[in-house]
Amino acid sequence: MKDTGPLNFPDSLPIKIYQRLETAPAEAVADYIVKFPVYLTDKPGSLADFASLIASCSGNISFFHYDRSVDSNRVVAEVQMSQKTDIEKLVETLQENGYVFEKTRTEKEDLQITSLENVLKIKVRLENRAGTLAGFANLLKSHHANVIYMLYDEDIDPEAADIVLATEDLSEINRLLDAVNTSGYYYRVLYKGSDEKEVENIIGLKHVEKFFLKLRRLLTDEDFDALRSVVDSSQELYADLVKFYEESGNFLEAGDVFEKILTLASKSRSSTGQRFSAAEMPPVRINRKVTLYGFRLPTSENIYLFSHDDEITMIDAAYGVYYEDIKNLMRRKSLDPAKVKRIFLTHPDADHAGTSGYFAEEFGTKVYMHPACQGVIDQNNRAYGTTGRLANLNKYYTRLINKFTESTFPDVFRHFTLTDSGYEGAFKIIDTFMIGNLQFEVLESHGGHIPGLVFFVNRQYGLVFTSDFLINVRSLSADDREILGVYRYLLTNPNSDTQIYKRESEALRDVIMTLDSVSRSSGNHGIVFPGHGDYYRADAIDTVLSRKK
Repeated sequence: MKDTGPLNFPDSLPIKIYQRLETAPAEAVADYIVKFPVYLTDKPGSLADFASLIASCSGNISFFHYDRSVDSNRVVAEVQMSQKTDIEKLVETLQENGYVFEKTRTEKEDLQITSLENVLKIKVRLENRAGTLAGFANLLKSHHANVIYMLYDEDIDPEAADIVLATEDLSEINRLLDAVNTSGYYYRVLYKGSDEKEVENIIGLKHVEKFFLKLRRLLTDEDFDALRSVVDSSQELYADLVKFYEESGNFLEAGDVFEKILTLASKSRSSTGQRFSAAEMPPVRINRKVTLYGFRLPTSENIYLFSHDDEITMIDAAYGVYYEDIKNLMRRKSLDPAKVKRIFLTHPDADHAGTSGYFAEEFGTKVYMHPACQGVIDQNNRAYGTTGRLANLNKYYTRLINKFTESTFPDVFRHFTLTDSGYEGAFKIIDTFMIGNLQFEVLESHGGHIPGLVFFVNRQYGLVFTSDFLINVRSLSADDREILGVYRYLLTNPNSDTQIYKRESEALRDVIMTLDSVSRSSGNHGIVFPGHGDYYRADAIDTVLSRKK
């Protein structure tokens, strides 16, 4: 054996060195194997530069693993070397060229791959000798191909590597393959971007790239670019997007919840301005002084507007991205947005509260909600104060959906008083308020959807605002029903007991039927106003809810 003296570099470096046993055949391996992690720049040519440097130090790579989807910079390599002086030279050369063995900071990553057509996966034969990988990597570099995944393991196959790469444009793929063929390499194409293949099966894609590749199928180029610019503008948002993707992957029953939830956000952004449309529900003239208008917005959420006493009271406020469209909609219906003096929120989710801050800022509108909602707003986390299996998923969802839908909340909220005013069925009455000459009671939810959710009830006319409970799914489109299915999974009770939602729905149904019975004695019919879908008469509740959701 050679070079029995100590190695001349710091012991603190995460470098492992294995020495060949005396009994091992000399031709099988070099005298030393050096294994280490190293961090490369995620760009074309990085692998070529790294492999060429190893070859210059008389090293032969026997193992190389890089998976950009796990860490876009970290590579693990094993290098065969003959002498300790070669090992010292390798470590010294790596450090001189700016390579580091431990990650020191996390920088904002670029979203590079937005089309699968530019992705290629091949298995290529590489002769097991020093400089072979460097030669092939330099060929990739000459065609501006970025390696996004690579596995070479001498113990599995001493002359084959699996490589996934991405080129800057589609035409470069064919030119690269021609060059590989002309240079005499034997290879097999395992995937070419023109083939149909699910994004999830493409190794090396960053989580956020997988999302955008899926989303690209659903959006126009303009909408796609706009959403991408939002993500690119914020390191925090980018990080939350990745964390939400990873968290959703922890729950197999969630299926494609990540894609659908963010598709919902994308749909809201692409449904504004000239593309905005709202379904108007028939106005309800409750009495001579109060008329109620209901509108369903493009992503299925409802807003309700009471016209009374030369002012307007709103129940729930929709995504922030719709603010200008809501004002224009009101003007077309001869309703002045400046007259919106109060907004009562059933809960602080973005699709029910997102424009409240804009109304408060522009018109001085007072916004009322349950005190438990304050933490959700302040912490930008609808699972604030809760625990359970979906808590983290809800946290990242809140941050993303609020940002994507440009939802804004008032600096100052008015809170319901939480007085002990008895019960309506199984629900505690915590406050009352007037809309014109109508008195509403505020019923406190049991927590089956989100902390701080409330229902609004008018006894005289049997009016019940049920928020995200007892939704009229039959009135929604297939796309809206699919979105609500994801809502039902993701947003039902951040605590673990999903049975709370079911029990609460039944208790709310009992309240509605009791109020309907009382109102019919006065010649009225109770009406249910859900947060999504058309409103309906209370005596039709069993028919409306009979469809499986």
